[in-house]
Amino acid sequence: MVLLDQAPEYTSHQGPSRRNLLLALAVGVLICLGIGAAAIAVFNDKPVFHDDVAYEGGYVVALAGMKADRSGGTQAFLKSGGCEQWRTEQGGAKAKAAPQQWLQGCRDAADDGDCRAGRTAAAPKGSARIRGLVCDSDKGARKPITP
Repeated sequence: MVLLDQAPEYTSHQGPSRRNLLLALAVGVLICLGIGAAAIAVFNDKPVFHDDVAYEGGYVVALAGMKADRSGGTQAFLKSGGCEQWRTEQGGAKAKAAPQQWLQGCRDAADDGDCRAGRTAAAPKGSARIRGLVCDSDKGARKPITP
């Protein structure tokens, strides 16, 4: 509805000026970039949980090797120094970040047992945060062929 003989009233909303708003935004972005740069400078070489990741990497590689082996000789190979060889061959970045933790995970998996025949392996010994890596079923295990 338009009222006759009255001029329209223009109102403005109160708040910071555009200059102050952009200045505050720029300062916020600079603070975030500074925090990010500091975090990268501290953790650039290794991830935050590199020990746990390296242990899990060695454990999983050893379990996969034992599970894929038909002859059953992989476990004995790993126990007799094969973990060191596998660390250099297939350890990757996880083994480079924490080589001793990777080796410990590989050795623990070799000590836990062979999962090919559906035998239950013990829980991982190294890190309390690693769950579900034990071979407690025969899923994926190769069944012997009987004629």
